[in-house]
Amino acid sequence: MTRDRDAADSPGDGTAGRRPTIIDVAERAGVSKSLVSRALRGDPGVSPERREAIARSAADLGYRPNSAARSLVRGRSGLIGVVLNEIGNQHHTEIVAGVESRAAQLGASVIIADGAGSPDRLSDRIETMLELRVDGLVLASSWVARADLERAGRSTPTVAVSRLIDPPSSVDTIASDDVSGAAEATRALISAGRTRLGYITTSTSPTSAARVAGVRSAAEGAGLAYEVFELPPQRAGRAEVAEVLRGSGVDGVLCNNDVTAVTVLAAARQSGIRVPDDLAVIGYDDTRLCLLTDPELSSVDQPQRAMGERAIDAIWERANGRARAVREDFPPRLVLRASTGVPGIGA
Repeated sequence: MTRDRDAADSPGDGTAGRRPTIIDVAERAGVSKSLVSRALRGDPGVSPERREAIARSAADLGYRPNSAARSLVRGRSGLIGVVLNEIGNQHHTEIVAGVESRAAQLGASVIIADGAGSPDRLSDRIETMLELRVDGLVLASSWVARADLERAGRSTPTVAVSRLIDPPSSVDTIASDDVSGAAEATRALISAGRTRLGYITTSTSPTSAARVAGVRSAAEGAGLAYEVFELPPQRAGRAEVAEVLRGSGVDGVLCNNDVTAVTVLAAARQSGIRVPDDLAVIGYDDTRLCLLTDPELSSVDQPQRAMGERAIDAIWERANGRARAVREDFPPRLVLRASTGVPGIGA
């Protein structure tokens, strides 16, 4: 019987009978997994002493990078990594559809990771993608830490399909024009005769802040006041939203996404508030949810698929020598349905 040399025993190091991993190297060298990853990639910022200790530990254990990493040393992996803020958000899955479509045209495969709305988990998922030596990285989140953005941008062509504050020049950004989208939605509410305006959000991201700016622009332009209601996700159920609606007396609201807007519709029904007679409601993203509500939900449509396709093109451009950062905003489109009471305005 022949013996697999990759599975050779390593007495005393806990890797007997299995292939050593990057975690084993980190434990042996007394450093973090991410530092091992950066050292083995040759990234700057690792001291010569640490780099030597990591290399010695890897050699002692017989650690070798996985096949995907080795393939990139020789050329291309053929992989595009996508890290989503929240995999259950249909806005993000539509972006993935665009990424998949364009990547397939270029002969690349897509691997997806879920950040679960956690900055720490987002960081970990990005690190995993870099360990896999992906040919490009798409980040669909506004919550990625700047250090993670910089590290990703140094390692592979990276595109954030989201609104970021002062992104590094090594990272391209593709977003929807949130200010104009929110302003157009607010003007539609005003055109429908609404005078007590509100913006209900479960997010404090740069994207939501831009939408607040759009609401403010349209409301102040019409000489009307408005209120912003920030609800933490864990306190954004029907009861909490119903309390906001009853206490504020708003008669026209824009929501930060369609999920929040659906909760508003349910809370209004629970409170005896008629939509659209007493309250006009507009969501954001124009997902499939909009056609499943009663009344059907007006929403601001973002061209998610086109944004995902553009992200792949931006990766291709970076890989072929473009150094200047892309800062691109796609125009949104307001789609009015029965929840505003006046279909056709702004559509």
